[in-house]
Amino acid sequence: MRDEPLRLKDLLPDATGRLGIPSPEATGRVWSAWKDIVGPAVAAHAEPTSLRGGVLRVRADSPAWATEIGYLVDEIRSRANAVTGRPLVSEVRVWTGPGSTLPAGAGATVEPASEEPERERPQDPAEALERARRAWARRRRR
Repeated sequence: MRDEPLRLKDLLPDATGRLGIPSPEATGRVWSAWKDIVGPAVAAHAEPTSLRGGVLRVRADSPAWATEIGYLVDEIRSRANAVTGRPLVSEVRVWTGPGSTLPAGAGATVEPASEEPERERPQDPAEALERARRAWARRRRR
């Protein structure tokens, strides 16, 4: 029997592995470094939406940008793998969604919801994953 509670960081690999997310830390690095991976111009029009089974899905805000990003998939895969230090991304798929989930001109950053005070972004991948889960849940409710 343990005297200390388990840390979320220690539980994440099992839970995320069942969802097809091999490493929450590495996945978090891809999201955190998105602007560096694709550059500010592309980041203003595209965002990563999922990484499961080696497939990184990227949402573009228009068909024109989806086409442009389609030409960059090999470079995006290579740079994402360089950021993680391992071959995490085997394929990049680009899709187009209605409207933008990014604030105008914000690149790959997301402004906090009005009910949540602005604060520094967490450095711990577990905190980043929980923050992403809450943002996803807010978007689902809309």
